[in-house]
Amino acid sequence: DLGLELPALRDRGVRLFDTGRTQCFFLDLHNGHLSMKERVDREEICAAVAKCSLNFEILVKNPM
Repeated sequence: DLGLELPALRDRGVRLFDTGRTQCFFLDLHNGHLSMKERVDREEICAAVAKCSLNFEILVKNPM
């Protein structure tokens, strides 16, 4: 939780970046919801890895 109200998400130009090879996440700036863009196939993304994680970064233009 960034502690930002909805208008601040838009005003600060909040952007979401997936760090993997596919874009899995979507940040809706109208309601603040972080969602999956589509169903994720664990076998496709993490194949033979026992511990699987999907990473992303959130960029905020103006300092908090």
